[in-house]
Amino acid sequence: MMRVGRGLKRWLPFGGSVLVLALLLSGVAWPGDVLAQQKVGFVNPQRLIDESDIGRTAQQDLAKLGQEKDRQIRDSAKNINELKARLADATLSDSEQRTLESKLQILYEQHDRLIQKSNEDIQYEEARLIQFIMKRADASLRHIAQQQGFSLVLTDPDIVGYIEDSADLTDLVIQDLNQRY
Repeated sequence: MMRVGRGLKRWLPFGGSVLVLALLLSGVAWPGDVLAQQKVGFVNPQRLIDESDIGRTAQQDLAKLGQEKDRQIRDSAKNINELKARLADATLSDSEQRTLESKLQILYEQHDRLIQKSNEDIQYEEARLIQFIMKRADASLRHIAQQQGFSLVLTDPDIVGYIEDSADLTDLVIQDLNQRY
């Protein structure tokens, strides 16, 4: 096993000690000091969606889509219930009974597909609206971050363990979004 010190001695004059000294003097060896000089901010994307005008409008559009999908599902369930009531009629012939049971099975399958498709449509639309809002927020976020000297702004709440209130740019981005759109 080769030790690192020997490898440095072979490639660098003075055994690498000049390199270590240069790194120490430049501050690269002390990333904490370098990071202490950087301003880091945070924006909560969920608050942008919940509290900005553009986010509220998007949520209203999504709610309308959800209501329409709900109406379609209720209509489908109503058709199933009507056919089930017809099947309960004791005067049906065996042939009519089998035909209605076959139709009922088809309606159940269509109903299940309708529910699945509705959920997929709503999820797709929700993702599209979030992407639309975040794209608009990006311009506001960049402007505010540059204006206030932030070198890094996080937008993923799952990676933030603690954030000081002064580093939370969400309110400023919401205000800027509301003014722009």
